[in-house]
This record gives sequence, C-alpha cells and structure tokens, in this order.
Amino acid sequence: MDIRKIRTCERCKNSVPLEKVRLYPKGLDNNLLICEDCCNKLKSSGTKPEQKKPVQNIPPNVVYLHCLRCKYSFKVDKNKADVLHKVLCPYCGKTDKIKEHVGYQETQKF
Repeated sequence: MDIRKIRTCERCKNSVPLEKVRLYPKGLDNNLLICEDCCNKLKSSGTKPEQKKPVQNIPPNVVYLHCLRCKYSFKVDKNKADVLHKVLCPYCGKTDKIKEHVGYQETQKF
C-alpha cells in the first residue's frame, strides 16, 4: 500500500486508508482528521461543534469637533476615538485646542 494513501486518525491514532478518513469540526476554525468509526461515534454521542455567532455592527456615535487653532470643524465616531486612532485635527494635525462643537448642524457639508 502506498504511504500517501494512509492517514492517522487524530482521535484513536489508528492508520486508516484515505478513503475512510473524514473531517469533523473541532471548534470554530479547526477540523479533526478522524476515521469513519470515530466520526460515527462522535455523531451518535450528540456532541455538536460550536456555531459561529454573527457579528453585529455598532451604530456610530458621531461627535462634532472644532479646532480652535485652525478653525476647522470635523466629526469623529466616539466609539472608535482613541481606540483605533488618536483624535487630532485632520487639517493642522494638532490635538491641544480641540473642543466639542456646540450647536453644529448635521446638515452642513464639509
């Protein structure tokens, strides 16, 4: 028998022909390479792999800011600020004179 046509079961460690090898989901991203007998035992025992949960988008929490140095107004997502990026003025690049813009109209274009 050709060595390339034999695999080892990861559960019982027996050498089995390639035709009798099955992939069984181990977790979220991993699979087990197991023989048919072990696959049938796992299926009959009722153990099911964990299902992936869908990712939920967080709605943006927009805050309007105003740079007192260059008088540039811009908006920032409060959920991402200081987590994904540092809050700084996109026009002058400074952080020292940024204030929240009070009474800013959302309909204004940048």
